[in-house]
Amino acid sequence: MSNKTTNDTDTLKRAASAPAEPMRPYYDVENGALVYVGVITDRRSGATSWAAPLRLCDALDVTGRGVDDTGMHFRVLHWKDSRNDDVTLALPAADIGDREGWRVLKGRGLSLSAQRHRLELLADYLMMHGSKKLWHITPAGGWCNGAYILPSGEIIGEPERPTLYNGDRSHAASYRPSGTLADWQNHVAALAQGNSRAMFAIGCAFAAPLMWLADLESGGFHLFGDSSSGKTGAAAIGASVWGEPDGQKLSWDSTPFALTNAAAARNDGLMWLDEIGQGKSFDIGLAAYRLFNGVGRMQGAREGGNRAMSRFRTLVLSTGEKAVNTFMMADGQAIHAGQEVRLPDVPADAGAGMGAWEHLHDHASPGELAEAINREAKRHHGTAGLAFLDVITRNREAITEAINATLYRWRDKLPPEASGQARRVTSRFGLVAAALELATRHGVTGWKAGDGERAVEKCFSAWLGRTGTGKREDLRITEQAEDWFAINALGRFIREDEYRRLVGVVVARETAGRYIKREGADIYYVFRGVFNDEIAAGFDPAKAAQVLHDAGMLAKGSDGRFQRVAKMPGHNGAVRVYEFLRTTRSGDESAEE
Repeated sequence: MSNKTTNDTDTLKRAASAPAEPMRPYYDVENGALVYVGVITDRRSGATSWAAPLRLCDALDVTGRGVDDTGMHFRVLHWKDSRNDDVTLALPAADIGDREGWRVLKGRGLSLSAQRHRLELLADYLMMHGSKKLWHITPAGGWCNGAYILPSGEIIGEPERPTLYNGDRSHAASYRPSGTLADWQNHVAALAQGNSRAMFAIGCAFAAPLMWLADLESGGFHLFGDSSSGKTGAAAIGASVWGEPDGQKLSWDSTPFALTNAAAARNDGLMWLDEIGQGKSFDIGLAAYRLFNGVGRMQGAREGGNRAMSRFRTLVLSTGEKAVNTFMMADGQAIHAGQEVRLPDVPADAGAGMGAWEHLHDHASPGELAEAINREAKRHHGTAGLAFLDVITRNREAITEAINATLYRWRDKLPPEASGQARRVTSRFGLVAAALELATRHGVTGWKAGDGERAVEKCFSAWLGRTGTGKREDLRITEQAEDWFAINALGRFIREDEYRRLVGVVVARETAGRYIKREGADIYYVFRGVFNDEIAAGFDPAKAAQVLHDAGMLAKGSDGRFQRVAKMPGHNGAVRVYEFLRTTRSGDESAEE
């Protein structure tokens, strides 16, 4: 007998003499369902047998466990829904066995038993069974662990560790690619070529995932113009880089909380917000603050303390019929310098007499071109963004160097005395230019080198011509003062001949001050209350006084103060007033005339 036969015989003898393993309950998948099979013990004989399987839910796998950046633990689950689509979900461990956990599972298409006992068995399975593989759970899209997460949850590139997106997927279908990259180049990008606003919008889409590499803050651009100017068509062609345009379009007329949730899903991505005029200025101001501050609203947690705030970095492409500052001020809201820096206004009118368009590409009218763009973007979309992400993930170091080189070059476009605010906006324009040239160099756009940057330069010049290179808040203060004097200089000041008759007499409440002539120059003495409440409204009065002094409009006394003592109508003695030497900024003589 061979050694093999002898060994096999010994094994059989030991197996026969070993005590039988006791029967234990178990979970299994049978006929498309997760079942629990228990053990029945006969009370008289003590014999055991298998119980009938209890159906708990649809077939379900626990494919791992997860932890997010706050230390919250999850169970990673996988199943197929009624459409036979794969569903992967990170369910918070704290919700397992609770009504909230069951609601989430049912909402994602998992059929559960309604019996309490079976739900308890299912909760035990979710907590105690399945794979121990550890996943990193993230509620935000964008760059994570060296890969890029689309709002659909699709991961581009190879993450450094297992990663699962567990955020908002309400617009996931809009990020599914349609057609090929060549289709997009030939039918969409080709129509944008030669049209600076449309090319700029495409550049914004490509620039969004580069903001992290360039270490730039959240921000964007506001494309404004008449309803028929073509601004929405230009924005749509930009959105086609990532997916179906209409499905990506969000409204400014949304709650700030909803917009911050959408921003987290579009972290390191493009966020298209259409028609700023549909929202309320106060809500838009609050939403813009949260969007560009990069954090969501702090909320309390059920178990005490606060939930982790969502954090994100987005590039917003906004559209509307009015410039942001015009819209805000028309509704009585002051616009802050930070808002103008984060969302600078770019005129949609490209100056060719066709609204946002400069080249019609054999179409009879701008309207016909816009219709063609809308039609083609619905058929061909999403492939350019995927191709560009592939370029970035394979060439990240070289891409970063190219971006920085472009940003340095663009910052040199400004004079040395340009404000830091102007430099921040210029850097964002430079990033858009860098994105377009990188996409072109790597064969994504189908354009010629230099085409994209020239288009961005046109938009940059349009912005710069409107705003200049100074501090936006300082400019807003001087503009507000100029506008105030243009409205009030003739009607609300007491002239010299009137003043002599009104000494000690109560004057009308709307009186703003006293007007005198000094060596042929117009001098306006303004009451402090009028200055604080009207001329400097919305700004710190001391800050406003300094800005207006620096602009050559407001005098400073010999004591270094911005207020001087003067006799005023309606007062028996002298009072402190603001002395305006000019009603416009120095160097703006034409406005004085």
